Order: sequence, then C-alpha cells, then structure tokens
Amino acid sequence: MPLPLEIATTPHAHDAQVGEIIDLLCKPSICGPISDILGQDAFMEAATDLTQRLYLGEYAAALARYIDESSNTIKPVGTIIYSQDSNDPKIANLELIVVREKYRRRKVGTRLLQLVETETALHGAAQLQASVPREMTDLQWLLAKNGFAFTEVVDNGGVLFLRYKKDLKRKDDQQKTGLPPESL
Repeated sequence: MPLPLEIATTPHAHDAQVGEIIDLLCKPSICGPISDILGQDAFMEAATDLTQRLYLGEYAAALARYIDESSNTIKPVGTIIYSQDSNDPKIANLELIVVREKYRRRKVGTRLLQLVETETALHGAAQLQASVPREMTDLQWLLAKNGFAFTEVVDNGGVLFLRYKKDLKRKDDQQKTGLPPESL
C-alpha cells in the first residue's frame, strides 16, 4: 500500500513551512542528524541562512507530508531545498535533501526528486546538480538510483564532497518524440 503523502513545491515558503523544514533538519534523516555532520554551530548558521533564503525566494522547497487520517495528523517527512544557479540559469542546484529515517525506502526521496525535476524543467533548467559529503552514502545511493551521475570529488576545507549531476533535457526530448535517448 503506498504511503499517503502530500507533496508540494513553493517558491516562497511561509512561516509554517519553514518551521516544518527546520524541524526536519533536527530529526534523524537519510544521512543522520544534519547537526552531527556539520557540528551544532555550523548547523545553526546554515539553518538561519536557509530560513532567510526561503523567505526571500532565493531558494524554493519541495515538502512531503505524511497524512494519517486515523489520527487526523499531518507531519513533514521529507524536503528538498533547491535554487537556480547564479552563474547559469540552466542549472538547478539541490541545496539540501532530507528524508526522516523512519520513512526511508518508501520512495519519499524519489517522489520529491521527481517533483523537483518537473518544477525546475518548467522554469528552464536543463540540469540538476548536487554536492554530497562523502560520508552520506545513503544520499549518494538515492541520487544514483534516480539517474544522477557522479562527476567529481571536491575538497571543501578538509571535507570531501562528491558532485552529482542529472541532465533533464534528455528526458524532455524523449517525452517529445517518444523515442529513447540513445536513438535521438
């Protein structure tokens, strides 16, 4: 039985959505608590920056909520924060991907990625990019499973990040022609 999810994107997040996203950052996710990886001070700084960028519309968000009709509750279970690249408007950067650990392997991350792909393509993006810390193997697996290709390793102040990208144009071409990408 599929998980009853409500997934939506928003270019300008309001207070409740930002609160739900920050709450998700504090929960166990596909990479463990974000604050464990970044350190508490860096996490608080990143959360503050993220909040302001969401309010200003510099970042957009896709938010997944679990709907439990028996108890009449809705709770956030995953989010992807993304932005248009400042140097190349054809590139959308996935700034943050979080899925609560309890909801792993239920296609929450996949459904969020699919929505972000569609939304960014509608706004002119031809490629999605993500940088993932080397320790976040579950997130690397999620990206690879959803068609992202590894491109390079980047050393960012002693922390190794793996860069992934996914071209969206091939998918659009296939939808227009009905032909697989290799025949185009």
